[in-house]
Amino acid sequence: MLAGEARRLGYRVAIFDPDPESPAAGLADRHWCSDFSDRNALAEFASAADVITYEFENLPAESLTFLESKVALFPSPEILRICQDRRREKAFLLQRRCPVAAFCPVERAEDLTKALSLVGTPALLKTARLGYDGKGQVEVSEPADLEGAWHELGKVPAILEKKVSLEAELSAIVGRSATGALAVFPIPRNFHREGIFDYSLVPSGLGERIEGIARAMAVEIASALSLIGVIAVEFFLAEGGQLLVNELAPRPHNSGHFTLDGCVTSQFEQQLRAIAGLPLGDVSLRGPLLLRNILGDAWTQGEPDWEALLSLPGLRLHLYGKRRLSAKRKMGHYSVIASSIQEARAIDERAQAILRSSR
Repeated sequence: MLAGEARRLGYRVAIFDPDPESPAAGLADRHWCSDFSDRNALAEFASAADVITYEFENLPAESLTFLESKVALFPSPEILRICQDRRREKAFLLQRRCPVAAFCPVERAEDLTKALSLVGTPALLKTARLGYDGKGQVEVSEPADLEGAWHELGKVPAILEKKVSLEAELSAIVGRSATGALAVFPIPRNFHREGIFDYSLVPSGLGERIEGIARAMAVEIASALSLIGVIAVEFFLAEGGQLLVNELAPRPHNSGHFTLDGCVTSQFEQQLRAIAGLPLGDVSLRGPLLLRNILGDAWTQGEPDWEALLSLPGLRLHLYGKRRLSAKRKMGHYSVIASSIQEARAIDERAQAILRSSR
């Protein structure tokens, strides 16, 4: 989607991806299909670029530092280092006085007892790195569960985090330019199924107080990081009304895909504007909107009935061109823009019935 927006703006696109079937390759002028640690390939890639960005956190930060030494690269490798490790991320958030759920780092087996005494149960044991879509975490309901959870995760560095009684989940996506200009997109309320992002509602319906706090924290975080680009700040709204920062993603985010159809400027265009030194775009919402992920399980009985789906009013479909199917893999999404959230929900119910018929 980032490559598609770059094309629309008239830029030539090169990508670096070890996957020979990368969906972005079809939109790129050149595709470097090499390992992220291949310094010769990285140097060649850098020589072809005026500016480099990324939309994936599980990259070697050292490779980005190498690229940054040769060409402009945003967001900075230091931001990636913070956001790809939960221990560094929590430490940064605490330094900025952003509230987070109670947690304790676990580096070795000897840390388990201390973590349990500080955090208690119920809790979640999360790997320090490489966790996403509910992966890399195990629920700890009782104290006796912790050692087994530690072994299940492979005894890698982790954090034990207090499980929050949730009222809602939301995110704030903010763009920041090199001049320090900031623009926060409308706040989506996000819903997950089995740990995977399922759908969003915009406006969130959570009220101006909550949205205002989320916007202010996102702006503080982006400014403190000296961000150039886009960052998503995910929040938990705990029972009782406290807003907690869950995690950061220094890139266009799944919960911000609604901006492709729902806002004057998409999060992808905003990323490009920021890294290219252009003015940030208008983030106004076009209308009430529901965005729904489409996972690989929609293909269980064969190709879904896209014709029926596209016959629904206000629905716009985005398929990502991924060739490998798996039940929980994100294969696309659709958005429904309507006169109200209630109308968008009603159209979404019809869309879900169509997709269920192919499962």
